[in-house]
Amino acid sequence: MIALLVAATLVPSQVVKVVVYPDRAQVTRAETVACGARKVVAFPAIPPSADRASFRAQTDLGTVDGLRAESRPQAEVYSEKARELDDKLEKLAGELRELDDATERDERAARLAEDYAEVAKQLVDREMTEPGPAVRAWQTAFDRALQARLTAAATAEKNGARRRTLERQRAELSAKRAQLSAAATRSSFIAEAMVTCPEGRSARVELSYLVGGASWSPSYAAREERGVQLTTYATVVQSTGEDWHDAELVLSTALPRDRATPPEIAPLKVWAESQRPPRKVIVGREELRQHAEATSGESSALDGRLRVAAQGVSVQLAVPERADVQGDGTPARLEVGRVQLKAPLRLRSVPKLAPFVFRVADATNAAPLPLLPGPVDVFRKGDFVARYELERVGEGGRFDLTFGLEEAVKVKRTTVEELVREHNLLGATRRRRFAYRFEVANHLPRVEEIEIAEPIPVSELDDIKVGIDAATTGGYALRTEDGIVTWRLKLAPGEKRTVELRYHVDVPASYDAGGT
Repeated sequence: MIALLVAATLVPSQVVKVVVYPDRAQVTRAETVACGARKVVAFPAIPPSADRASFRAQTDLGTVDGLRAESRPQAEVYSEKARELDDKLEKLAGELRELDDATERDERAARLAEDYAEVAKQLVDREMTEPGPAVRAWQTAFDRALQARLTAAATAEKNGARRRTLERQRAELSAKRAQLSAAATRSSFIAEAMVTCPEGRSARVELSYLVGGASWSPSYAAREERGVQLTTYATVVQSTGEDWHDAELVLSTALPRDRATPPEIAPLKVWAESQRPPRKVIVGREELRQHAEATSGESSALDGRLRVAAQGVSVQLAVPERADVQGDGTPARLEVGRVQLKAPLRLRSVPKLAPFVFRVADATNAAPLPLLPGPVDVFRKGDFVARYELERVGEGGRFDLTFGLEEAVKVKRTTVEELVREHNLLGATRRRRFAYRFEVANHLPRVEEIEIAEPIPVSELDDIKVGIDAATTGGYALRTEDGIVTWRLKLAPGEKRTVELRYHVDVPASYDAGGT
């Protein structure tokens, strides 16, 4: 049985470190104890979502002889807080009663002022029929009645504002008291560690445990600043009921229950099935593929406060500053670190997909950690440009950052030719010809390099041939693996350029034309 020395007035020990996983957290508390034989160190008010099997204790001096824990109602733990809230509520109730009395007095004064005004009016009406009316006395009577009404109105307004403030405070305290009452009906853990250490010295005893109801998610901010400055943030949320105050936070990308056991090897089987020879059908396939080639000589300057520890298939990120995270589910957004990328911005357009010119940065993740999926806020020249999702980027991986449209640069795509012709007299091959024209105009007051990209088909069959015609504007680059044709054009201020892409696809006439 847990020793009765752990009374309801015993405050929870300090949370000194928390390792936050995507779906839980490992909390470490610490206590300092005067050494001696079999000292008992108590850790009360541990959240009920803690995993009993995860309790571990250690000391920096001596040995831990034992650790035990039990669940107990939280009513005792929260009794002191409940009394404090009850005292505050009673005080507010007394202030409201006093305010009610004052309001009643003000209302009586206002009615009395109205009576004075009515009496003055009757006297004036009577004296108007008599010679030599006392006009000065009328003015004084009406001024006093008016002043009494104004005073009563001002006091009523002041009391009304005070009442609204007190009612709001009472509602907030009542909500906290209700939450406390609900929490008191649940149970919490209390743990005791038995420590033996040299007499006359002090030992630091730590208790760690896994607790549910905690998580973190990444977000990013990309700023155009001497290239691109990428800042990583973490939003930590926990609803354990236990506040983490001035704690060291470590963020882990691992899932505690993921990859906990080695994979099982399944048997490999080989079999055969008879099938009819399929008839070849030409199928057109259009895909949106994102490419991000890093510029040569790209490097990064890491924030000196960024601390990363590899954990096999995961990493741990230490938040540079000690942090506070409330246990009521209030999100806490914390800065993890910054990376300076030498990723110059350039103009890029894919007119087939969008008739606009975008300012983009080709970047490589030079941070010693992967970039997890999350939203990225993009800023250019201090102004917010856009928010979009960043996919997972491994360490050293390449990715694109888009810094919005460049409206002063215009691009237009025109279809010149799309037709099918017989290639020879026997009609054994059909040639499909395609031609497109791209017009680019630079209205910026400086020279700009614009990248124009257009996809052409990539054949996955030996008897289907794709070729670029000689009439295509020169200076292009072709990525054969994905069929992306790219021009990089330097345009002076006010300059316009036109390029054309012409290509053909030779297909055997025996192929069906389905899907093209």
